Amino acid sequence: MKTEKAKVRVGFSAPLWIWAALLSASAQSLAWGQSQAEAFTDVFQNQVTVPSEDTKGPSPPQSKKESERIYGIVPAYSISDARGSPPLKSREKFNLFVRGTLDPFPFGLYAVQAGVSQASDTHSGYGQGAEGYAKRFGAALGDGTSARFFSTFVFPSILHQDPRYFRKGEGSGRSRVRYSISRGFLTRGDSGQTQPNWSNIFGKFAGAGLSNVYYPQEDRGATLTLTRVALSLSYQMIGNLAIEFWPEIHRKFLGGNKGQRSPSSNP
Repeated sequence: MKTEKAKVRVGFSAPLWIWAALLSASAQSLAWGQSQAEAFTDVFQNQVTVPSEDTKGPSPPQSKKESERIYGIVPAYSISDARGSPPLKSREKFNLFVRGTLDPFPFGLYAVQAGVSQASDTHSGYGQGAEGYAKRFGAALGDGTSARFFSTFVFPSILHQDPRYFRKGEGSGRSRVRYSISRGFLTRGDSGQTQPNWSNIFGKFAGAGLSNVYYPQEDRGATLTLTRVALSLSYQMIGNLAIEFWPEIHRKFLGGNKGQRSPSSNP
């Protein structure tokens, strides 16, 4: 019995250690100073929708909340409508990871995920009660943070790929569905050319593999790692669909700017 408890405690401590390390790195990045802050601001301003060249007159101003939140709550730091947006430097990709990690939304998502996991007794080795919930929350936190770290910063920096999602914003609904689903496997390189999205795929494998360090023994192994990667890619496809069609949903149901037009070129 003591051996089982010790195993569970080790499983929970790992994601907290990873989280502490990543927070420490984030703090160092954010301490670079005001000179770097201006560079980051320029990059993220490119995510605001840019009207096509044939649009006459100035476009109406877009609120900061609308430009950085989907459905009012989901952070949109890594989403862009801008044509010809310049590639991100490594420090800007790291800052993108930091903003997404420290945003309140993922923490709410992890809390819900931990609750659903406990209700269905997923990762039964974590047990039940407050302790079991805390371990599941820590695991969800470790999963999300590590996957974002590898897919947004590490591999995009190494492979010179852009971790942002660029909306297609035009064409038939079917073509846009195909485009949004394909973004899990295709992306824009720093060169501006479309490339296989190795950053995303390698990042998901790295995050799923790292989870074997802190998941209960019965939830580890190659097969379960592949299953977690497949599920993550599936969730990403659904999320990309929501991202791609958000401007239309916003205009139709939430009174968004009906004169706003989507970019007329693809990344």
